[in-house]
Amino acid sequence: MTRGCGTFISFDISESIVLCPTYSTSNLYHHPIHTMSARLPTLPHRLCAHLVNTSQSSLASTSLPYSNTSLAITSVLLRHGLISNLTLGTPTHPSPTEFHSLPEPSKRIWVGLKYRNGTPVLKKLNLVSKPSQRRIVSNKELGAILAGKRALNVAGAGLGEVFVVRVLDKDGRSVKGMDTFMEGWEAWRAGLGGELVCRAG
Repeated sequence: MTRGCGTFISFDISESIVLCPTYSTSNLYHHPIHTMSARLPTLPHRLCAHLVNTSQSSLASTSLPYSNTSLAITSVLLRHGLISNLTLGTPTHPSPTEFHSLPEPSKRIWVGLKYRNGTPVLKKLNLVSKPSQRRIVSNKELGAILAGKRALNVAGAGLGEVFVVRVLDKDGRSVKGMDTFMEGWEAWRAGLGGELVCRAG
């Protein structure tokens, strides 16, 4: 992690690396919700807690161990203005050039945190799915949640709130030809549903 003065502190978080297999799809989600839970990857609970904690500590930036999951989720946060920048790097500093020559355990994603008038822009980043109860939604259910309505015991989206969805086909696999993770409205417009991984605001 870094404070504004540039002091570096090591903070290690282990996240499972989720590769992005590809499958084309149509006619999704004609399945009981519970049938897919056992096949879903580990949830990024440490990533969520770390980004909120560092934002509340007024740090200028922080680093995360590199994984497809971490890069996909932080990319959604960046596109929606909740963080200021993303850079690949080493355990001690951002450096896209050095990143590619590092062994996998040493690769890091550096996240620039964002503030307005001293207040963190990223105030919350909470898991929606839980290890004991994964939240898989159809495209219709996703649309209802994004419109602010409650569905499947998930509270509707609040003002400015962003959902991260792991898009899935009817067999619980990543959808081919698309990002494994998408922002909620992006997934809905593409006619997809999937696992509600987390919500940010």
